Amino acid sequence: MEMLKVYTIKETADLLRTEIQTIFDEIKSGHLEAFMVGKEWRTTDKGITDFISRGGSQPAGTAQARQPSSNLELQKVASFQYTWPGGQTEEYPEAYEGIYDAADRHFEIKIGIGEREAAGRNRKRVTVFLNGRPTIEFAGADDFESSRLVASVVTLPNKKRLKPHQQIPDEYKSFDLRRYDSVVKGPRAATTMAVVAKIDDFDTMVSHAVIRAMYRNQM
Repeated sequence: MEMLKVYTIKETADLLRTEIQTIFDEIKSGHLEAFMVGKEWRTTDKGITDFISRGGSQPAGTAQARQPSSNLELQKVASFQYTWPGGQTEEYPEAYEGIYDAADRHFEIKIGIGEREAAGRNRKRVTVFLNGRPTIEFAGADDFESSRLVASVVTLPNKKRLKPHQQIPDEYKSFDLRRYDSVVKGPRAATTMAVVAKIDDFDTMVSHAVIRAMYRNQM
């Protein structure tokens, strides 16, 4: 087994030539992988290397550039409604349809954009449907009017959400990942990691949905 070198927060700050508080902020945001020993934070040489290789911090209010998905074709369509299993009917005044083809995967895509309550306030809401099934949802950021950002939690194949201290799966390493409650703040806002994207970045949204579908097939 390869041995990891473990660093204290001060050692990490010294290594990256920054302040201790900056390291704490990077851990809280989920940019730097770390873990607790008792009441103290530690990170590893791998965590630091991964942090550097991903480009370090993501500037607030900006999403990481991504390559377009293979053969993603969408067009605007008429508004629609969807009734959830609990009986609640949701309105989507803005909608898009199309297909996604990559390797051996083919999905019929439908994206609905509306508004719904989340974390204590009414927010912009995006639902991505794959083959008619609602697969992932995004909620508008607190500063949505200026940033145009939305966030969607990352769920792993074991059905648990990705926590800030956990290693980022390879499938998500090119995404802009942040703590959900650093973007969507309020009561019941998740403290786990989320994909962050612009409201019109359908490539990222569909890619996130396809990964979720792939994970479900692994269960």
